[in-house]
Amino acid sequence: MSEPQMQSPELDLPVASLLALRRALEAELGADTAARALQQAGHAAGDALFAAFAGSVRDGDVADLDEAEFWRRLRDLFADRGWGTLHFEDIHPGVGALESSDWAEADPAEGALRPSCYFTAGLLANLLGRTANEDVGILEVECRSRGDLRCRFLFGGHAALEWIHGELSAGRDVESTLADLG
Repeated sequence: MSEPQMQSPELDLPVASLLALRRALEAELGADTAARALQQAGHAAGDALFAAFAGSVRDGDVADLDEAEFWRRLRDLFADRGWGTLHFEDIHPGVGALESSDWAEADPAEGALRPSCYFTAGLLANLLGRTANEDVGILEVECRSRGDLRCRFLFGGHAALEWIHGELSAGRDVESTLADLG
């Protein structure tokens, strides 16, 4: 007789808890160290979320889903848990985007100087990487915490995202940088 599979328990917390955690870590550790810690925590949390995602698919193999079904199920996974609504955009063969105008980790009243959905970046890197069976980088290029109308996460190979990050750091805008992808 096989052992029953135990589903990882889940805990509902107010969105304000995640925002308070970010503020506390920034105050104690500084912005850069807090960002890395939250990304690492998000990545680690991705294991349980991926298990829930895979458990919603027959045979548990999310790689078997066609593209439209995969993105629909991923959108539903986050929406059902209160994160917000994610929309997928196919930008380039090596780079995609996920965007949301109601993402829970963002705080439009914050007035942040840079995109700051760090936990989400780690979580998405884990989920997308496990699905692709390879490392997937995440770069948040727009954030409601910074006053943008949406949170926008680019994902793809690390080399492409590093190039995009370099261009953005040099003052280029996102759309012209993406248009120049080779």
